[in-house]
Amino acid sequence: MRQNMKLYLDFNPCQECNTMMAELSSPEMLFADEKTRADESAKFLRHLTYNHNEVVQAVMDDLPKQKRDQEPDFYK
Repeated sequence: MRQNMKLYLDFNPCQECNTMMAELSSPEMLFADEKTRADESAKFLRHLTYNHNEVVQAVMDDLPKQKRDQEPDFYK
């Protein structure tokens, strides 16, 4: 079973981010096969990781809180 997690990030996207986000939300990508979508999403995440330190910091700050919130009560 695959779990999904959503992160809402507040950052100023650069021109390359805007281009990639437009491509990811294009009709061609929305109807592309799963591997193509995953590859393009990974490309965008790599860009964020290497070019936007504020995004990495926000993820690092938020992940521990989300993980704790998602643990079942019997782990507490």
